[in-house]
Amino acid sequence: MIRVGYRHACAAGGIAAATLLSSMTAVDAGEGKLLPSGLVVAPPDVRLEPMGVPTHSVRTVRLRYVSEQLGEKAFSFDQIEGDFAHLCETDGLMTRARSAPKAEQIIISISSEPLVLGEISPEIIQYFDAFDVVSEACIWAGL
Repeated sequence: MIRVGYRHACAAGGIAAATLLSSMTAVDAGEGKLLPSGLVVAPPDVRLEPMGVPTHSVRTVRLRYVSEQLGEKAFSFDQIEGDFAHLCETDGLMTRARSAPKAEQIIISISSEPLVLGEISPEIIQYFDAFDVVSEACIWAGL
């Protein structure tokens, strides 16, 4: 079953894009990153969209995190909602500054297991949120 948060968690398709390696920031918890809610996420799969364009033409930075805790402890969207803004303000803005300085949007997703971008699996919990970048700050885009 796909669990959907009340305003911006969903199973959504995506755009094929280049994958980059990303370094972690903020509080690290072993091989993962500890978020304000207590959820631990693995380092993200980072994608720049559209794919195959020069960095000055990239419009979207997509950070795809995985946390097995979503399935084990059944964190609800309400419990982790603040983590999305935190991830945008830390990893999202840092990745944008390094790899796509003109990107206008940062999309954050957290799933209970790795999943191919654009695929849906009823067994995997997925939560999403999107932010516009305005004056070097993350502004909730209202998915």
